[in-house]
Amino acid sequence: MTPRITRLLASTAVAVSALTMGGCALIESNVSSTTLSILEDGFTPPTLQGRDVEMACSFAMVNGPLVGAARNFYGDPSLMESVLMSSAGVCSENQAIAEEMRYMRASREKRADEAQDARIAQKRLLAVAAERQYTAFYRMRNKLEQKYFFKYGTTCPAFKRDFDELAYLLGSVSGLQAMQNDIAAQQTVGVPTDTAPLVEKAMNCLDNNKWWGAPQAARAAVWSILPGGSDGKDVKGTFESSMQLGEAAGVRLSHVMAAVAYQSLDDKAAVRQIIKRFTANKDFKPNTDYRLIDAIAQSQLTNVSDRMWTQGNGTRTPIASLGKFWDEKAGGDIDADSFLK
Repeated sequence: MTPRITRLLASTAVAVSALTMGGCALIESNVSSTTLSILEDGFTPPTLQGRDVEMACSFAMVNGPLVGAARNFYGDPSLMESVLMSSAGVCSENQAIAEEMRYMRASREKRADEAQDARIAQKRLLAVAAERQYTAFYRMRNKLEQKYFFKYGTTCPAFKRDFDELAYLLGSVSGLQAMQNDIAAQQTVGVPTDTAPLVEKAMNCLDNNKWWGAPQAARAAVWSILPGGSDGKDVKGTFESSMQLGEAAGVRLSHVMAAVAYQSLDDKAAVRQIIKRFTANKDFKPNTDYRLIDAIAQSQLTNVSDRMWTQGNGTRTPIASLGKFWDEKAGGDIDADSFLK
């Protein structure tokens, strides 16, 4: 075999090898993109129609790493990751609140060691929640900025899909939650403090009517927590109109934002009123397309109620008693089995 033929064969082999490797990458990228599209457009809508918060929470924790592995196959799972991480943050928050209630009970009984241990456990879980929620935020932000060529918190994207808008909303709300939880966890995660004002501006990019009043409720929540943020703003009126939209649309996410905001202001009367309002409308029908989000809102509002009940009475909210309180006449029909005699 002549040297010329040898060199030709070698060059051909290298070219075929490179083409094969590039072809594999292209195939893997296409497969990953198709799989992610199926998850986003095919699997997510039926999941959002469910109402089992614990199942959704567990699903997110188990499958989050699996979805993230799409990067190894040239896919970009950022938006799906953002939605899953938003849900996973709920798991950690629920666990953190359980530890906070353990702290309250131990404090009432003057068990200092138990109280201290519960507080440490609470802060650890809040740090986990903040980590997950901030991951949801920056995955959403980075991906959508790349996809729509805009600057989050400065300009608005021209959305082409409802899923992108949903990820934008949930990721943004997660950013607010991440900042609050990180502060409560002594800033162990390091969530940037400019997250809240960025989210406040970014929420103007969403149709408030389409998304159940949640965008403007998120803005009002930021106004209420930032020093001087409420100056010249109608916080109460914005929460009121947002809750009305949520009730009419069947998704009461704005109620949670209002309750958490008033809780941070230590306005217990306002928090109680929101919890009562949440359960007062017996004709309320959850939006069948977003039933899970309303169920998560109810779960989070129950957490707020549990905190109040534990602080005031030593127990969490009794069964079927959301909207009732231990020190009111309306609590007279609360299940007697909930109290020790």
